Amino acid sequence: MNTAAVYSQSVSPSINRWETGLLILAVVAVVSFTGFYAETYGRQEKTREILDWQVSAYDGLQGVDQAIYNELLVAADEIQWMVYFYGEWPEDDDFQNDLLPPFYRDLSWERNGSVEWVLKNVVQEGEAQGLTLYHGANGTHADQGAYLLVIDHKHAGGSQVSAANIWWHPDRFAPVPRTSKEASIILEGWKQVVPYRGRDEVERLQDN
Repeated sequence: MNTAAVYSQSVSPSINRWETGLLILAVVAVVSFTGFYAETYGRQEKTREILDWQVSAYDGLQGVDQAIYNELLVAADEIQWMVYFYGEWPEDDDFQNDLLPPFYRDLSWERNGSVEWVLKNVVQEGEAQGLTLYHGANGTHADQGAYLLVIDHKHAGGSQVSAANIWWHPDRFAPVPRTSKEASIILEGWKQVVPYRGRDEVERLQDN
């Protein structure tokens, strides 16, 4: 009986010595392409410049001032809905009925300085057909300021275009501006509050 001889042989890949080099080359190519794409098409968030007549809502306002600013942001939208339903700009009684902060006089209002709010309607000539100002002052906290919610309402065709801005004054007893023009408001010491950026809000929440 003949026994067949069994042979085994290992066959090495013909490109074994090139595999490492090819892998490194592929990684370099991917990284280079990604960098080129990001440089060419990527968008970089630019830091918003704070002008002399502006103040940052993130690091320029503190404590009570920041709390009232946040409430005014919400109130600006709510007020325009109230105008839609009531047909006129709401006053103090309307705010008390609708429980709308920072105007509603509750415990939170007292903690934030019991600010006194006044409505002032301004009719202008030219492009700006009307401004509504809500002025808040005489707070009880020594370190708080005065506040101004300015709603600019224009009629463009059949639609109404409204934009709201919030202003802050370091003097809590600052009176209502004599005129509604932005230049005059600035000259009287008011500063426009620049809203949070998304990155600022994340940092603020992390700090808390």
